[in-house]
Amino acid sequence: MGNNIKSPDALLKAALEASGIAEVVRASADDASVKLLHRVRHKRAWLAMLEYTLSRADGWSAHTCQQYFMRGGKLVYGWNFILQPMDCTLEEAASKVAQLLVQAAKIVPRVLAMSKKDSFPLVGASHRRTARIAFDPRLPGPDKGGPSHKGAYGIKAGE
Repeated sequence: MGNNIKSPDALLKAALEASGIAEVVRASADDASVKLLHRVRHKRAWLAMLEYTLSRADGWSAHTCQQYFMRGGKLVYGWNFILQPMDCTLEEAASKVAQLLVQAAKIVPRVLAMSKKDSFPLVGASHRRTARIAFDPRLPGPDKGGPSHKGAYGIKAGE
């Protein structure tokens, strides 16, 4: 390969680390695939980037999973990302995926910031009304100083 042409594994490693979301621990490539093992700093952002990238697969496929292993007597894990070309060369597939990762790194933080919440805590309600307790019919009701078993625990958005 030429001096200014990166290998497929180096290309994907650079794109993933440029996102600031992951740190590549090991990268390798053979004739059929590129394999990255990486640590994820922000899981929610990584999953959103992964969804963005995989939903735009064109001429390639990817396998991603968590790999667990022992390190220093502790169970740890890293994320595996394995890229395989289908209708193109490995270099073309790596270039496409690297571009998608770069795009995803720019788009995902904005999407996550705009996402709506599913529920909201009740602000200002007494702790007895919003307490997470199991229903017990033997407890006195709210008129006798006990908790209300009818109280709402949260309000669903959009209802």
